Amino acid sequence: VRRSIRNVINNLDEPIVFVNFLLQFKPGKAVETLGRFAINSTVGVVGIMDVAKKKPFNLPRRSNGLADTLGYYGVGPGPYLFLPLIGSTTVRDVFGRVIDLSLVPLTFGKPFNTPYYAVTKGGLSALDERAEFDEELQKIRESGNPYAAQRTYYLNKRKAEILALHSKEYRDRKAAEVEEYNETDTGQVPAPDDA
Repeated sequence: VRRSIRNVINNLDEPIVFVNFLLQFKPGKAVETLGRFAINSTVGVVGIMDVAKKKPFNLPRRSNGLADTLGYYGVGPGPYLFLPLIGSTTVRDVFGRVIDLSLVPLTFGKPFNTPYYAVTKGGLSALDERAEFDEELQKIRESGNPYAAQRTYYLNKRKAEILALHSKEYRDRKAAEVEEYNETDTGQVPAPDDA
């Protein structure tokens, strides 16, 4: 049941993923996403089953949103926030999610623009994310500083998700830059100049 609910939620998010791949100038992944949506909405019975990821289609699910697109183009995350009902986020991620959540209701109209849809989908999405995050949450609770561990985990996860949108050459170049920085950084604060 949980997997079926997750599949339906993921299928409802496919139009958002499609638009953001177009905004990132990745037409191939956009077409794959559109194919996933069409296959899962029909053969997969409104997304209850993820038929598209299996043979003969082999179309993997990819997560994407406006916050990812903004990060892809170099917009920084802004301050880290921990908000009630939302949990860990950043200013960029809140802004992107609000726009993402408006896309389907504005594009498709009823029943997607009713409060019943929004509250139900939002509640199920939150429960699904919480269940998926359970193992990491246990590790965070056992750490010496759960707030810092949660912040570090979330920011690193989001950074990795956005970095994965770039080409292998770009990722290799960024890894080399980080390695070079780590080799030159001695961890010492420079002494102030004498006046």
